[in-house]
Amino acid sequence: MLLEQIKADSLEARKRNSKEPGVHTRRVSLLGTLYAEASRVGKDAANRPSTDEEVLAVVRKFIKNLDETIAVLQKAGKNTAGQLEEKAILEGYLPRQLSSEELRAAIESIVADLGEKSPKAMGEVMKQLKERYGGQFDGKLASEAARTILNR
Repeated sequence: MLLEQIKADSLEARKRNSKEPGVHTRRVSLLGTLYAEASRVGKDAANRPSTDEEVLAVVRKFIKNLDETIAVLQKAGKNTAGQLEEKAILEGYLPRQLSSEELRAAIESIVADLGEKSPKAMGEVMKQLKERYGGQFDGKLASEAARTILNR
């Protein structure tokens, strides 16, 4: 379970930080916050452990917020090394993403199996893509590729 992995990684980071104070402080802080936020989702929903999907949604939310912060800092000409380090840590919890070639091939395969091969089938293509590869692709890239393939 992803939440348990984050908890274990947080504990490991705290142990390392106690041996080498200050070296792993950013990781300790990030993972502690991530664990608290991710575990709260399930507790708020039904006083249960958070599912991997819920935890992934929190990880993605953290990454999105970091991307926004990085953009603002870069625009202001400030150092973004810390934020980039945090983003790299968070991306380690995401499932492997399909390459653009793999994504295109997956969409081509779905479209080949459809009776309707027009832009009207976009919803069905995206639905099947999510069922087969949920969380492993960028939705914007997928919709652009699907639109291109369906418009042929």
